[in-house]
Amino acid sequence: MVTATQARLRNPVDCEHCRVRDQALFCGVRPEQLREIARYREQQMRLRAHRQLFQEKSRPLHAYTLFQGWVALYKTLDNGKRQILKIALPGDFLGFQLGNDGLHTHGAETLTQATLCAFPFDKVLEMVSKQPAIATRLCEMSVRDISMCHEHLICATKKDAREKIAHICLETYYRVRRQSPEDYDPKRNAIFFPLTQEYLGDMVGLTNVHVNRMLKKLAADRVLTCHNRRLTIHNEERLIHIAQFDFNTLAPISPGRNIDARF
Repeated sequence: MVTATQARLRNPVDCEHCRVRDQALFCGVRPEQLREIARYREQQMRLRAHRQLFQEKSRPLHAYTLFQGWVALYKTLDNGKRQILKIALPGDFLGFQLGNDGLHTHGAETLTQATLCAFPFDKVLEMVSKQPAIATRLCEMSVRDISMCHEHLICATKKDAREKIAHICLETYYRVRRQSPEDYDPKRNAIFFPLTQEYLGDMVGLTNVHVNRMLKKLAADRVLTCHNRRLTIHNEERLIHIAQFDFNTLAPISPGRNIDARF
């Protein structure tokens, strides 16, 4: 249902000319099959920033490919504290992971204005059963997400505050370069970065004050600066060393691909 915060696009992007398809679920689908796949898409829609895409413990109606924008996936504890599980970027597939009760295990909130392709949930199951390439790609994307979750667990439990902030900034920087290159400025080695200190704290388990202190320390050390929704990397190799960053976490998971490449 289209609401005041959600608008159905009248002229949705043709799946055959989708600029995020190389990163998305339909990466491995042959061109001649795309028209058939496109029939499963119910709509392409736009949401304003800071709106709920779906809520925890809600019954899924759709799964989504994020075409443009940033979305935070999160869980909320009984005491009101929030843990951000992942920042979704263009190409990511949202809303398919459910609990044993058939409900969403987490919520999703737009951080910026976002454009999404919505697929009825039962149609996604049908696509997966009929299209081996889609099933394979879904497994690849799930494996990469699990790998990132493992790194986030290590980051949260075994790294100090400076290392945590360095890791999450560097991970986001490389993901933006790969998944949203229009948000990357190569001359300044900077990315669009709408994450506030509160969001960063909810990602790594630090208070706003502690996040602010670490960002100032990294800036004073001329490693990075975070200002006016922009993250600039000044010393990439040093930041990699501080974060103890493993590039294999973000590498495409597929036989024959170069897993050692950063991009």
